[in-house]
Amino acid sequence: MLHPASGYGVRHAPAPAPVVVYGTRWCAASQMVRRHLDRLGVPHRWVDLELEPGAARDVAWLTGGYVSHPTVSVGGQLLVEPSLAELDSALARSGWIDTGWW
Repeated sequence: MLHPASGYGVRHAPAPAPVVVYGTRWCAASQMVRRHLDRLGVPHRWVDLELEPGAARDVAWLTGGYVSHPTVSVGGQLLVEPSLAELDSALARSGWIDTGWW
């Protein structure tokens, strides 16, 4: 018999990789992605390409030279200007959401 307080025999899923959204305050698509993540309860880090030094350079490096927004990093996957369906798919693959049909 397992002792409930011991933790032995209890398996925990690994924590999902962080979600990072690169965008601008004035970009409607960037704000749509942020609101969608908020509604889903997915914690994320917001990086404003206009306010954070070096952020645009980092995005250009990640995307092969383009600074597109929003650019979203989800568990090692890089999404450039994703649709909400593409974002949901990446979130499901990374363990952030359960689509119920995977």
